[in-house]
Amino acid sequence: MHSKIYPALLAISATVALSACSSTAPRPADDLEVAFMCTNGTAIAVRFSPANETAVLTHQGSSITLAQQPSGSGFIYSNGPNTIRGKGDDLTVEIGRMVPLQCTAQ
Repeated sequence: MHSKIYPALLAISATVALSACSSTAPRPADDLEVAFMCTNGTAIAVRFSPANETAVLTHQGSSITLAQQPSGSGFIYSNGPNTIRGKGDDLTVEIGRMVPLQCTAQ
């Protein structure tokens, strides 16, 4: 199965890694918005902003800004009580004390 977001996130990761080695300021990459459907029927969206090292999670009409975190594999964004982590098309969403949501890119 071909991943919908993995190539874009891989390109974003490569851009960030290469910019760390560059002596000139990197050109900001465009944001990437991805729609997800969760196993409980909830639809969410995440706008990844590599230039700002943030992601904005939109869930039930609310937007939550999350900062990029170090990850050995895949990606992690968090602001403390709220976290998204994923790899390929799969995403786990942790919002406060709610049961984590398991979601897949659409």
